[in-house]
Amino acid sequence: MYENAVQNSVKPGKWINSTCKMCLHSCSIRVHVTDDGVVNKIEGNPTNPSNECGLCPKGNSALMRLYDPQRIKTPMKRTNPRKGPDDDPGWVPISWDEALDIVGKELKKTFDDDPRKLLPAINDFHKLYLWGWPAAFGGNNNYFSVVGTLCGGGYHPMNGFIHSTFAAGNDSDYCNYWINNGGCDGFSSHLHVAGAARHMARARARGMKLVSVDPRLSTSAAKSDEWIPIRPATDRHFALGLCYVMISENLYDAKFLKKDTNAVYLVGPDGFFVRNKDKKPYVWDSVENKAKTYDDKTIKDYALEGEYEVEGVKASPAFQIFKNHIKNCTPDEVSQITTIPAKDIQRIAREFAKAASIGSKIEIDGKELPLRPAGYNYYRGAQGHKSGTMSNHAYKLVNFLVGSIDAPGGHVGFTLDDVMIDRGHIWEGEGGQIKTTPHQLGPGVPFAYPPNTAHLMDYFPVGVHTGHLIAETFFDPKKWGMDFQPDTMLICHSNPLWNMNGPQDKYFAIMRSMRFIVAIDILLNESTVWADVVLPTLDNLERWNMTMIEPTVTEGPCLTQPIIKPLYDVKSEEEIFNEISERVGILDQWNEVQNFANMFFEKPELMLKPGVKYSDKDIAERKGKLWDNKDLEWFKQKGHAVTKRQPDKFYRPWEGQRIHFYLEDVLKEKKQLQEKMKKAKVPFYDIWQWDDYQGVPTDVLDPIHKEAAEFDMYAISFKDVQINFGESLSIPWISDIVRKDPVHMGILINTKTAEKRGIGNGDLMKVTSPYGTIMGLARLTEGVHHETIAVSNALTRWTGYHAVVKAGGGHFNKLLPANLENTCACSGQMEAAAKVKVEFFRKNPNDGQVVESEFSKYRYEK
Repeated sequence: MYENAVQNSVKPGKWINSTCKMCLHSCSIRVHVTDDGVVNKIEGNPTNPSNECGLCPKGNSALMRLYDPQRIKTPMKRTNPRKGPDDDPGWVPISWDEALDIVGKELKKTFDDDPRKLLPAINDFHKLYLWGWPAAFGGNNNYFSVVGTLCGGGYHPMNGFIHSTFAAGNDSDYCNYWINNGGCDGFSSHLHVAGAARHMARARARGMKLVSVDPRLSTSAAKSDEWIPIRPATDRHFALGLCYVMISENLYDAKFLKKDTNAVYLVGPDGFFVRNKDKKPYVWDSVENKAKTYDDKTIKDYALEGEYEVEGVKASPAFQIFKNHIKNCTPDEVSQITTIPAKDIQRIAREFAKAASIGSKIEIDGKELPLRPAGYNYYRGAQGHKSGTMSNHAYKLVNFLVGSIDAPGGHVGFTLDDVMIDRGHIWEGEGGQIKTTPHQLGPGVPFAYPPNTAHLMDYFPVGVHTGHLIAETFFDPKKWGMDFQPDTMLICHSNPLWNMNGPQDKYFAIMRSMRFIVAIDILLNESTVWADVVLPTLDNLERWNMTMIEPTVTEGPCLTQPIIKPLYDVKSEEEIFNEISERVGILDQWNEVQNFANMFFEKPELMLKPGVKYSDKDIAERKGKLWDNKDLEWFKQKGHAVTKRQPDKFYRPWEGQRIHFYLEDVLKEKKQLQEKMKKAKVPFYDIWQWDDYQGVPTDVLDPIHKEAAEFDMYAISFKDVQINFGESLSIPWISDIVRKDPVHMGILINTKTAEKRGIGNGDLMKVTSPYGTIMGLARLTEGVHHETIAVSNALTRWTGYHAVVKAGGGHFNKLLPANLENTCACSGQMEAAAKVKVEFFRKNPNDGQVVESEFSKYRYEK
């Protein structure tokens, strides 16, 4: 039976350069296609320094997405009016003309009635300009998703506030002491994993010390010199404890703070810098013992501490304000909050400061720079809490104290997309400081009352979209002053029912109430099965694109080009949105939005013209030319224009200006918002969480720690390299990896904790928060904090739309709150951990049918 078998790898064919799309980022790939037009191998492109020939399991399995037999093969229309997670839509295939006419007609009806009634959920990260389409739809600013807040809600705005970057990480080339807090950079998640793993391996091989602070023994923690288990949602306090030790023991870089930051600016009782009549901030000259403006050439030395009288008010340097704020963050006090022993907090602070080698120098490309080989790195697990603004700021301040912000070996900023090779990301701001750039995914939403958004983004002037707050506004519109009710939904490469936190029953009710839903995607998912019309798109191996997504130590765009002709009757996203826009009557507005979103206005000859429908290839070609004037043929041959990041854009790109130790701009935004809300007589002014706006972080506890006593444990979620937003679980290779791993197919609980509760390995247990309940098989391990249960996002899917995806015992997001009290009023960051009670439910059933039966009761809200 095997005599005619031919191994795919030896079939003749050709290699074509392209870009992976199996996660947010953009690793370059080489794809082998046989002479008979079959894709049979994908591997990393060795010429791209971003991923250095590497590719993660998701990337290697992308061909299974292309050939998934359950891909949507043609436009489909729903015939069953009943909508629910188990209701068969009764799909019937229809032509593109009919599908687009239906969608155009229904969206035109919404547009003519009130554009605010559209709820968009657009989440294609490789084509971020698609996110701007609602702006063409009458300036719609709604967002029915929490993709942004669930990963980097507080993270991205704060990077923009502090050193005008979108993301950040440690400089693996020179770092000698790396702290990973609540993230797995360099191992299994976050930025450009395939390349980052190699950077990390080299750093570890040359002796860099790695400390992981995490409630779970993650891949990073398992491969670290030291794992520090921490109580969830106390990471900010750990960071402030480190700051306390470094300040109290004078283990900080005073020269950096004085020269390169606003830590020396004098702050008055109102929290704002004290200024002269020309609006110039004051500092205190500690030699002449008098106030001077920050740019006074006669300053002998800057005071970092003390209290002084200036312009008739008492004022202190911002550094002193921070020191006052953390006076209670002693190692002993922080230990009580975090459960980390006080001696370890003190030891790590000292080790970190020593490793930073304050005062050392290095020469790079003929330029002498400060060498600070110590970096505090973090991501969602550490920053994904109600205090998102303050938490992100606290982690940055650890790096500030040793002068490692944007220094070789330290904590450096990564941009989202530099757009052009000679375009920087630093602009001159006010008072000698760099310009803050919290809005890098698009402009902020203007203030309005009544609100113009369904998720209250009118009141988050510096935040990322708080899609989960629609769970409050939709069901009590009078309380929030709503004068419209959404009735139409557009879903594009998104799964809001999966990614939204909080009450599934409310989200189901919202979906049922929609007059019309259109979904644009490759495969059906928990959300798109509710659609009235589904429009199928090209797979990544069938389409054109040009992208650069948060590269770490590199810069430059990567080309996606068709490897084969489309397998089915599908279209590009560009063609779909063009056709919809034309039918609604907003094609010109859509072209203008694309000019802005892609920054084509930087080179007017690339701008899209009115009345013309541009293809995915047209947009890709323009983005390539925008970078360095290379045409599409050049990119087709090379695959990318990625190089190591230019040192002057990477190390201290703000040289000569000051970065923001103290966030006065945050307080300015607060004051302006307060004034606008008071003037408009906004009725919920008094319940707004104003204390989330701070110039420096405080040690206030997040609300999660104040839940009722019966909820005596914490729940966190996690992901590893083979899982993206959960969609990769539809791929048999990935599903096979995950389902054979007890780490992913059960709920992790500390062995001693489980024994005290009478729970054995493999027993069914129930986990309940104040907001929801999930079920899971207990997986006993020493690799999780004793107060914590940990749930892989592999358990968050439910069945009914794809044969490969298996149901877990309930979606972790059901355990989370979706309310204002647990949302950072400044950044919009939602709380991503929960307080729970854990109960034994059934002895190890050893019966798959019993497990499946119990899981089915909790896989989603009934």
